Amino acid sequence: MQIDNAIATPTGTHINDSCLVKSKAEMRAYLEDLRKASAPEMAVCQRDLESQVREWRSHNFFYKFHVFRSRTKDVDLELKQTWWRELFCRVVSWIYFWD
Repeated sequence: MQIDNAIATPTGTHINDSCLVKSKAEMRAYLEDLRKASAPEMAVCQRDLESQVREWRSHNFFYKFHVFRSRTKDVDLELKQTWWRELFCRVVSWIYFWD
């Protein structure tokens, strides 16, 4: 399923130009709208909303500092995350202050 600039699948969610959305509230609202428009088996509906926001914020953090810009301008929110990646996103999201 594709909605505007997002593609939702059972294994992940891809959002083009995610770097343009900066605040947690906007990210949360975007993901909630995407959940409403997606089938329940899609990854965006299966994964914890706050976890997805943290991963999105970590991508934005690196984009802001010109680190891997070609890879961090969009975000891929995979259904399954390793524990170390989840921890990494928690730390980076915590220091991302551009709301």
